[in-house]
This record gives sequence, structure tokens and C-alpha cells, in this order.
Amino acid sequence: MIRNLKVLIAAAMALAAFGALSATAHAAEEKFHCSVEPCRATMVPDEVAGTTTAHHVWMVKGKTASGGESTLGLTCDQLVGEATSPLKTSTELTFTNLKYENAKGEQKCRLAGVEAFTVDFTSCDFNFKSAGGSKSAAQLHVLCTTAGDGIDINFSGTTCLQVTPFTTTGLGFHDSELGGKKKTVTASMSNVAIPAAALDLKNIGNSNCSLFGLTSIISATYTTGNTLIKTETDPAGVPAEAWFE
Repeated sequence: MIRNLKVLIAAAMALAAFGALSATAHAAEEKFHCSVEPCRATMVPDEVAGTTTAHHVWMVKGKTASGGESTLGLTCDQLVGEATSPLKTSTELTFTNLKYENAKGEQKCRLAGVEAFTVDFTSCDFNFKSAGGSKSAAQLHVLCTTAGDGIDINFSGTTCLQVTPFTTTGLGFHDSELGGKKKTVTASMSNVAIPAAALDLKNIGNSNCSLFGLTSIISATYTTGNTLIKTETDPAGVPAEAWFE
């Protein structure tokens, strides 16, 4: 009986180990999928029921010259960028040639509802990891190829805030439809923390930065950001399907 009990315990332990291994393998299976290879991915506005929800909002909290605190909402419209995967499946996509645009193709963003600043990504890219994406727990890496570069927030041509390379978690992915026909993927960020150490105030006291008005950063959050990822053949540009699983 004791030997049978030992056999049962060993079998239970083996099943538990197999279950843990299966769970790990399943988690690792989350990938970006495309119906063609190589596959070019392009960011386009996310639209739901005809209403554009493509705006991207960063909330920045900081100290003011008077010693108080202020929270600023930086709002931009659609995020534009492109990535290429050599294979039909991949665990990461790096989007280059990034910029924020409005519906007119103008690179203008708003502070307190007023068009006030532009965003220059310089040599910086967004690297999206797939693992954890179904639970909005995938990693976002901001990578810059040139030393000293960052994402520059410019008021009247003057850089008032620079976002330096960082890694954060909270990126989510789900399947969508583009034009009701082609399957595609939506990337979304909701209340994703940006490390305060990655935000560097520039030209404090410069009159062009007076609207920004912060003297130090306390915290920052990417509160809203939805983007459709359209796929096509590279370089022919024939529409293809994409999905995430």
C-alpha cells in the first residue's frame, strides 16, 4: 500500500510539473501572426463605430516654480509608424519612422485643448513584445539608435521635455477588423506608467516652455493609446491578414 501511495504521489507530481510546463508553453505561444512573409505592419487610426479613438494621451505630474504641483494632459492624434517581420510569426515588432499626426496629416498635439506642441521621435523607435499581450501585460521598449537621443516634446521649436529610452509593461493586443473584411490587430495602452527618471525637463525658464511650466517631474502615465496595425506584403503592398494569439 505504501508503494502504491508513493507511485500515486510521483504521478501527481509529474502531472503538476507537466501542467506547469504546459501553462508556461501556452504563455510563450502569444505571437504576432501575419498571412504573408515578409510582412509589413503599418499603424493606422483605431476607429470604433465610425468614431475615431486613436488619440494618445500622456499625463505628466510635476512641481511648479511656485512650489505647487500641476498635472498636464498631453494629447496627440494617430500614431504613425511601420515595422517589418521577415516571418509569418514573431514575438516582437519594432516600429520605426514614428510620428503623431492629426486627421490633416499635421504633426500638432494639444495641451489643455490648444494646439501647442510637436513630438520629434529623433532616432527612437517603439519595440512591442508579444508575451503577455492578451492580458495587457506585454512590454514596450523605447529604443534610440543615437546616443543622447530621446522623444522630444517641442513648444515653438524649443525642446521642453525629453523622454529618454525606457521599458514599461502594460501593452495589450487583440484581434480586430479593418473595414469589416481583413483581420488585423489593435495595440492599446491604458494607464501605463512611464518611469519618471525617463522624463528630462529641458530649457526650464525659457519663454517657449512657459506653457509647460514644470520645474521637476513627479510621475507620468500613458493613459490612452489605441492603434490598429494593418499588414501587407513587403515590398509589393498587397493587403494581408494579421492576428494575435
